[in-house]
Amino acid sequence: MSLQNIIDAQKELDARIIKEKGLKGNDLTPNTFLALKVELAEFANEGRWFKHWSNDQEPRTSVICLCAPCQGTGDENYEMVTEDAESGCKHEFMKCEECNGTGEVGERNPLLEEFVDSVHFFVSIANQKGWEDALWVYEEQLDPDEFDGDLTSWFLEMDYFLSLAYIRKFTDEEEAKYKDSFGYLNNEYCFRTAWILFLNIGMNGFGFTWKQIEAAYFKKNKVNHERQESGY
Repeated sequence: MSLQNIIDAQKELDARIIKEKGLKGNDLTPNTFLALKVELAEFANEGRWFKHWSNDQEPRTSVICLCAPCQGTGDENYEMVTEDAESGCKHEFMKCEECNGTGEVGERNPLLEEFVDSVHFFVSIANQKGWEDALWVYEEQLDPDEFDGDLTSWFLEMDYFLSLAYIRKFTDEEEAKYKDSFGYLNNEYCFRTAWILFLNIGMNGFGFTWKQIEAAYFKKNKVNHERQESGY
């Protein structure tokens, strides 16, 4: 799979945010790690697999979007008054042109949306730390036959390695050992491991294709740019 277009798009978005928010020179890595953990929690919340206390453990993959202009009613927000033989007038609501009177404007996938929100912050961290190479993975690292379906264990392990990538301090001896064995320094290796676990959860756990992920990423990236324009 190719990540370069996403890496470049995230660099552009981050650079814009830094410029427009006056953040040049600030260390944004701690905030970005925290933001990623928040998005991962929201992703898990939409996935619902861990909610043993609930009868509803189905992931939120399809939600009907209500039409904003008519607020889902299917009617325009004004009445048309016509002549009526008996009462003299007749009040009718016009059909909403935006949704053609259905009150709906398609579907959205909350689980995928939260997943790509996490992709934004994973890539943002990689860009900030110079860890872009860690984002490229081998096909066998996403082998569905190696995925046992235990989403909770995979998620907790991912969170563990993500935390190590930020907080753990390594000795020079440990750094040399990891660099020699894995080609990455310790923190970057932990980050890469978290990323691989994350991709497995999305692609093997929930069946997302890279094409879906990429399309959803750029859809949200466009929204993020629009938010900057509107003073978000």
